[in-house]
Amino acid sequence: MHNTDPQTAKVSVVMCTYNGERFLKEQMDSILGQDFPLHEIVVQDDQSTDGTWEILESYKAAHPVLFRLYRNESRVGFNVNFRTAMNRATGDFIVLSDQDDIWLPQKIRRQVETIGEADLCYTAYYTDKEFVQPLKEVVSQPPYFEYVFFGDYLGHTMLLRTDFAQGIDDWDDGIYYDWWLSLRAQLGRGVVKVDEALNWHRHYVGSATTRVLKKGRWEPVAHPTWQPYVYGYFHRLHLQKKGNYQRMYSYLAEHIDKRKYPIPAKIARLMLKRNPFSLLHLCFICSKYHTRVHPKGHKGLKGYFRGFFYPLIFSYGNNFFKLEK
Repeated sequence: MHNTDPQTAKVSVVMCTYNGERFLKEQMDSILGQDFPLHEIVVQDDQSTDGTWEILESYKAAHPVLFRLYRNESRVGFNVNFRTAMNRATGDFIVLSDQDDIWLPQKIRRQVETIGEADLCYTAYYTDKEFVQPLKEVVSQPPYFEYVFFGDYLGHTMLLRTDFAQGIDDWDDGIYYDWWLSLRAQLGRGVVKVDEALNWHRHYVGSATTRVLKKGRWEPVAHPTWQPYVYGYFHRLHLQKKGNYQRMYSYLAEHIDKRKYPIPAKIARLMLKRNPFSLLHLCFICSKYHTRVHPKGHKGLKGYFRGFFYPLIFSYGNNFFKLEK
C-alpha cells in the first residue's frame, strides 16, 4: 500500500510531450517551482520533430536525479502516451501534466492535502484564448455519478493514487484516458475536488485540446439554437454505432452498483438502447435530475426543459468518442 501521509508522500509528475517547444520551458519552470518536494518528473515524448527533446535533455542535465526521460519508438498519440507513461511512476501519487500549461506554486501541495482516501483529486483551473489577462476561472461540476455523460475532470487537473492508476487493467484506447480515469475513480474510492484554480490551461491552435475539439462529419453550427433538439436525435443514432460508445456504456451498465447508484445505472443502460421509448424514458430521468445531469444546472422551467432534451444536446456534434471512427 502506498504512503498517503501528506507530510511524507512521494509525488511523481508524469508529463507527455509532442512538438511542445513553444511553451515547454514555462511549464517545466512552474513544475520545478512547486512548494511541495517532488519525487520524480517522468517525461515520455511521442517522437517530437522540433526542439522538444533537446529542451528535455537540458533540464535533465540540470536535474539528473529528478528527471527520467523516455521516448516512444513510434508515435502512439496522446491517449496511449499518457496511459503508458503513468506505468513508469514510482511515487505514491501521480500528478498529470500537459506540456504547455503553467502551474501555480501550491498546486501539488493543495491536491495532496485534499485527496484523503479518494482515488482522484481534481482542481479548478484558469483558461483564456488570447493568453492575456483577465484569465477566466473554470470550475468543474461536483462529482455526481449521474454525471456519466462526459468526463468533466480533465487530465491536467488530476492527482491520482499510483496504485489506482497502475491497477487499471482494462483500458480502452478508444476512450479518452482522463474520462476513463474519472469514471473508474467514481466506481472505486471516489473523486474529490480542490475548489481553487491551480493551473493555467492554454487553448491555442495546435494544442491537443483544439485537435480533439476539431469537428468532423457531424460538425454543429457555431451558435446552435434549435439544431440540437432536431439533429441531436440523428447524431445520437450515429454515436450508438460506435464501438467505443457501446463498450463504455456497457461497462458502466455492468459495473455501477445498482443498489447504491440506481439512477446512474439506469442512465447507462438507457444510453445503449436505440428505440424511441427508451430515449423518452431517458429524457424524463434527465429532466427530473436536471441539476445533476446538465453541466450548467439550470433551475426552474428552463432547467427541466433543457434537462429533458439533454440526451440530444449531449449527442449533437459530440466529440468525446472521436478516437474511434
